[in-house]
Amino acid sequence: MAQILEVKKKDLGNAEEYLTARGWEFSEAEEPSFSKFGSVTFTYNKSETSSRAESFFTYLFSSHSDVTRVSIQVIKKSKYTEYINAIKGFGCGLISSKVEDGNIVKVYRGKTTTFKVISGTSENFFNEETAIWHLIIFSNEDYDAVYGD
Repeated sequence: MAQILEVKKKDLGNAEEYLTARGWEFSEAEEPSFSKFGSVTFTYNKSETSSRAESFFTYLFSSHSDVTRVSIQVIKKSKYTEYINAIKGFGCGLISSKVEDGNIVKVYRGKTTTFKVISGTSENFFNEETAIWHLIIFSNEDYDAVYGD
């Protein structure tokens, strides 16, 4: 989790270099607009036969401010547990939880950072439902501006 938070502090070029040096592979990118964040997505341990990967990491950035967000999606329960334990270890407390669009959505908040954690399912390569976890990391100010909490 500390490495993920480190990437959030970097500009796009340095974030790409940091992730690539740690085994992440560039997947796709989208330019920002005035009303929409740009995004760059990386994969970790991508399958050679499908679009599946062990993890997806997305760096989100604005064209008109220095606000960045990062998100990571994992399919291993052990990674999800590691991230939740790290979030709690940073002193973040659970501020809300709900069911939304068939997923469990939890929000943890610390002094400067808010973590939105989504637990759900996805169809795998064999058309089977598998668990999937998605963490989105915001500054507290950014989260409040988006969600008004």
